[in-house]
Amino acid sequence: MMGRKRRPGVAAVGVVLLGGALSGCGLIGLPQNKSAELSEWFPVNSQVFRDGQDLPTRYGCAAYSGGQGKTPPLGWRGKPAGTRSYAIVVDDPDADNGAYVHWVIAGIGENTQDLIEGTKIDKTWVQGQNTGKKVGYEPPCPPRGEEHRYRFTIYALDDQAPFKQGATLKESLGAIAKHTVGRGRIIGNFGTE
Repeated sequence: MMGRKRRPGVAAVGVVLLGGALSGCGLIGLPQNKSAELSEWFPVNSQVFRDGQDLPTRYGCAAYSGGQGKTPPLGWRGKPAGTRSYAIVVDDPDADNGAYVHWVIAGIGENTQDLIEGTKIDKTWVQGQNTGKKVGYEPPCPPRGEEHRYRFTIYALDDQAPFKQGATLKESLGAIAKHTVGRGRIIGNFGTE
């Protein structure tokens, strides 16, 4: 496994910025409603990496040799009471300017328990904007010489699709926080020393 190489001051600032930006949405810190506060945690896994281990290069951006920018396969087991759909948020808490959200997607059917590699978006799913204000998945692409963590968080929601296609990050994360009844997470590392 690659060693971590982060700038302590930058990491501390990132935590503060993330706290300020996302705590009001309930995605970190104290939840905004009772169902989120009492939400169940369920296991998330991948066929291509273990929690806390390295993501294979093909899941990175094209700036990395072999990077194809595909979504990795994900699986989860658990359907908390009241689940009507799932949402996924992928973020990088080690980004220089605070946590960078790479993907926000919701409306994944309540009976879905996995996504395949390079998954195609179903017509019933909705995607919100990422930190770059683009709709869709943005693959891991840390600066050369850095290794970042990428958190793939699955949210069980009590709503079919709590935000509209193209919603701003604030709107989509706030809606997910409001409707969360369960969650699970797997973290993969990506980058170079």
